[in-house]
Amino acid sequence: MVSKGFSDEYLIFHHEMIGFLDILSLIFLRRKLTSYKFVEASNATSLKFNNVRADWVSALILLLQKFLGFIKKPLKFTGIAVEYLLNLVSINGGIWSLIKNLATFSVKWPTPNSKEYRSFIGHIDGRTELHRSVPVSIYFQLADPEIGLNEDINHTDLFAMAAKLAYENEAYIREVVTESWKMNFVAYFDCWNESLQAKTTQAFMFTDKLLNTPLIIIAFRGTQPFDADDWSTDIDLSFLSLGKMGNVHAGFLHALGFKSSPTKRSTELEDQTQDLVRPLAYNTIRDSLKAQLLVHQNAKIIITGHSLGGALAVLFPALLEYNQETTLLNSMQAVFTFGQPRVGDETFAKYMESTAWLNYNRMVYRFDIVPRIPPDYSPISLFKHFGNCYYYDGWYKFENRRWRTCQTLITWT
Repeated sequence: MVSKGFSDEYLIFHHEMIGFLDILSLIFLRRKLTSYKFVEASNATSLKFNNVRADWVSALILLLQKFLGFIKKPLKFTGIAVEYLLNLVSINGGIWSLIKNLATFSVKWPTPNSKEYRSFIGHIDGRTELHRSVPVSIYFQLADPEIGLNEDINHTDLFAMAAKLAYENEAYIREVVTESWKMNFVAYFDCWNESLQAKTTQAFMFTDKLLNTPLIIIAFRGTQPFDADDWSTDIDLSFLSLGKMGNVHAGFLHALGFKSSPTKRSTELEDQTQDLVRPLAYNTIRDSLKAQLLVHQNAKIIITGHSLGGALAVLFPALLEYNQETTLLNSMQAVFTFGQPRVGDETFAKYMESTAWLNYNRMVYRFDIVPRIPPDYSPISLFKHFGNCYYYDGWYKFENRRWRTCQTLITWT
């Protein structure tokens, strides 16, 4: 992906290298943070953190990451089993129908990655149809409210449903977009994370209609309940520098395709060679957007995502800004996220708020833990939120607040 400026400042916590004695040292001895073997820092960061000592926050998070690494495989297989059982029940019409089918040897067996196979999230909320009416302008101040979508569609619900749908497999997503929503499915992205050595970043793109569409929507897949790597990424304290734009969460950068290790970064901006077998999310989605804008020259772009997907939805246009992708930036309409973790530091937050080309909107529901991580806890964890915060304080009671005002409504934000 990109590497310009990343070598200036970084702080990486290698939680896989931490031992039990290190945890005790973090809690009781509280040595200088950069003196630990599992902490990798640039010269600039080492100077800045020279007098910063470990604290209970860093100890707790590293302990949680170590625990998540320990349960990674059993958690994964538990998730596979739970999802299969849920699909076995649902595809047979419920528990009683399944028992009847077992007795008559007529059981329908689910096929993973088929258009009928739903994720764990999909079984929590199985709705696929869109709510109708209620224009988006009632809730959000878009840069251009006359975006030309069907007025019968509740646009807010469309973005939320897209963020939810991103948890599903490609066949299921295609079926819902084309058959239930009557829209145009463009592409499904299954992208490589060099840091985790796996395809962990998924997203999909669709348009309101096949020709002359007013809107292109991208939805990033969020934190999967049974994926320890996703949860470990969400709470990670590691950061990398984007130069004048500030510091951003290292795990989210890796999810979008940043490949190099801190010690091997170059200082020049360059696209890393695309691998068709291991596509990088940022490059792949950027190129697909450019191709769509050649077809739909007047279309606007909206990006959405839930949880981890919300963080990627925020960071993707930030990297477009960093790489000066003017054509794409001029077509950006807004970002809508749901339960999004923090992405960068205060410098990053102020920089993104100063950009007039994009409108950021975040949904936070009551005691959801994900918007509170990584913690905003000085001096080690300095992650900040920005943009418009739409807070639901219980029973879906709506509060429209700026985030810094929204902080007074909830604790540990």
